[in-house]
Amino acid sequence: MLNRSARLVRRIVVTVLGVGVLGVGVALLALPGPGFLIVALGFFILSLEYPWARRRFERAWQKAADLADQAAAAVWSSVFTIVFGLAMVAAGVAWIVVEALPFSSPWTGGSLIFGGLVILITMLVSLWQARPVRDAGRPTRD
Repeated sequence: MLNRSARLVRRIVVTVLGVGVLGVGVALLALPGPGFLIVALGFFILSLEYPWARRRFERAWQKAADLADQAAAAVWSSVFTIVFGLAMVAAGVAWIVVEALPFSSPWTGGSLIFGGLVILITMLVSLWQARPVRDAGRPTRD
């Protein structure tokens, strides 16, 4: 009985957490931030309990990887993405430090910093993965 109850609690926790992360990801599709990565994370969490979510995770992950490859393929796109990520981190610090800014709080600033760091890490990983292809003289996109 306890094992069955533990499985039910796990399923509920995974569902609530996965749907919450998925909701944030969907919001980030329209807002500045790594929407497809967060959507993929939400589907990954849900895939721990639901087979249908595994298929959705794989599609969302591929879409995020494709977008990252597109960003890494063009020099100016890469530069803009890195500058944008750094600007988000700087804005997050400002929203924490400057109390006169609207909605100034550690939560607002922290979410901006987190989004900026995810963008920077995603871009750097994409550039790192595309490097062997570029070094071989092949285009990064087929």
